[in-house]
Amino acid sequence: MSSKYKDIEAMPNLTDQLNEDFSTVYQLYEWERFYLDLLNCNGGYGLSPQEQRCLKAIAIDLPRDQIAKKLNITTDTVKSYLKKPYELIEMLFPDETTEGNMTERKARSLIFRNYKKISQASVSNFGQKNDSNYEANNNIEDISLIKEYTWQTIEQVQPYIDKFHNFCNFENYTKAFYTIFDTDDYENCVYNFLSSHGYINIIIALYERLIESWMPRKVEKWEFITTLACLGDAHDRMGNHEVAIGHYQNCLKIAEEIDDIDNIGGSLVNLGLAYFSLENYEEALDYSRLGLEIARESGNREFEANALNNLGMIYSDLEEYQLAIDYYHFSLEIKSKLNDPQGVAGSLINIGNTYRQLEKYEQTISYLQRGIEAAHHSHHNQFEANGWFNLALALECLQHYSDAISAYEKAFNLYQQMEMIENAKDCRKAITRMTK
Repeated sequence: MSSKYKDIEAMPNLTDQLNEDFSTVYQLYEWERFYLDLLNCNGGYGLSPQEQRCLKAIAIDLPRDQIAKKLNITTDTVKSYLKKPYELIEMLFPDETTEGNMTERKARSLIFRNYKKISQASVSNFGQKNDSNYEANNNIEDISLIKEYTWQTIEQVQPYIDKFHNFCNFENYTKAFYTIFDTDDYENCVYNFLSSHGYINIIIALYERLIESWMPRKVEKWEFITTLACLGDAHDRMGNHEVAIGHYQNCLKIAEEIDDIDNIGGSLVNLGLAYFSLENYEEALDYSRLGLEIARESGNREFEANALNNLGMIYSDLEEYQLAIDYYHFSLEIKSKLNDPQGVAGSLINIGNTYRQLEKYEQTISYLQRGIEAAHHSHHNQFEANGWFNLALALECLQHYSDAISAYEKAFNLYQQMEMIENAKDCRKAITRMTK
């Protein structure tokens, strides 16, 4: 046998330290088969031990800083070690990747989807699929592994917030931005923690400070657009819809100036959502449809999924319930493929709530239970609260009052924690109504 195949001979029964590092990967995946497929893409040549370690760590969803700490290397070195594995993954899945655009989340999603060994933690086990028309679209296993997130409490992120303010004091706005927003590991960044746990006022304070004096250079325009978009989302969630529209319009203007097609599409989709919040359905439809068209042209699946979700919400409000369910399922399919657990949670809850409006309570409960479970494990408190509230409404309609009260109480606690006072009041009113 030629010497270039020696790495293949060594797999899969390595007994050295390499096999000990991140060994959980063997419990989750058909790792040997995956590695051999990578070798075939590389003409039979294997990866270096460090490249293998880093790829295993990504597959079990460790962020770069934790990998660097465990291997006693820098995060930039981790990035360099992932370069070759990512090139091979792109070669292995040419129809599902864009050359040079591989990310940790995408790599893990591709490995999990094609080489998964087990899925005991699948949220699809929580409730059964009742809508056979969409069985193919509800493959939630792709996002279902329960993971530990970096941040658990607001106290843990406070040092990063302090660091953010220090950078602003020295007018180093780009470093301030990346202190709380991580493009490589979004799920574990400070911004996502604040957003998911409902610390919306903190987000507004941070990003308003960032934009008040920042005059971005051309190379900083993407970061500035993202700042405006995050600020717009925060205001929209707080009910300041007109303010949100102003920020989204600024995003659109800057994106057009620098010919950033992705952010043009994303800004249009965000405007559609804000106009939906204002119940201006004509504008909401126009912006969402145009955003959908541009997202599809640019190949941005995330914005495409968001646009489809917008259309589902609009048609639900217009009482076109079956059409709304169709759009939600289209969005769900993309979010599942993108390995977006929070997005999947939102779609499941939206579908369940729409079935509630159709008074199809069996489907309602199934989708809402699965959505609540997905929201809980992905730490999205607002989605989880919305799921409990809608489940309580369904249980109340079925006259299951004890279970409904329990669900309202769970929603109340989450809304109160997020300082969503009006939502918390609605829960308390419902509980009072049923206990009179």
